[in-house]
Amino acid sequence: ILSGILAIGLSAQTATFRGAWFEVDYPADFEARGSILSETAGDGTFDSAIFTSPDGEVEFYIFSPLWGGEPDDIDLTEGEKLSASEENKSEKNIVTFWTISGPRDSYLRSYQKTRNPQENTTRIVGIKYKNRKAYNRYKKQYLAFKFSLRQMAD
Repeated sequence: ILSGILAIGLSAQTATFRGAWFEVDYPADFEARGSILSETAGDGTFDSAIFTSPDGEVEFYIFSPLWGGEPDDIDLTEGEKLSASEENKSEKNIVTFWTISGPRDSYLRSYQKTRNPQENTTRIVGIKYKNRKAYNRYKKQYLAFKFSLRQMAD
């Protein structure tokens, strides 16, 4: 009985967003909105989505199309600057991490892009946060979000 109660408690805390080629779990009290319309699905679903916390302190981001690609919804905007970048290569993947600072350091956006050149796939997860305190408050939920990504095939 206890494990059943625990499972209900955990499932009640998340919702599932279904993109064109992916599913991801996010905190149920966050607002989810599709961002880049999928060009390959043709059914009005999305290749990327943004999830905003109720207090507006953080946003989670996902980009997971069927094939590779570059999202334009996270490009640098006026007043932003690239503040850090790092790339790691493994046998299969090229993983790039980068952080963008908002105007007058009003926020930070941090991303992880995993690209598999052989399979022509690209996945990006990210988080935008107002300050370190907000990041720390939502870190566990962000990690759960990040690792819940499920990719679908055509």
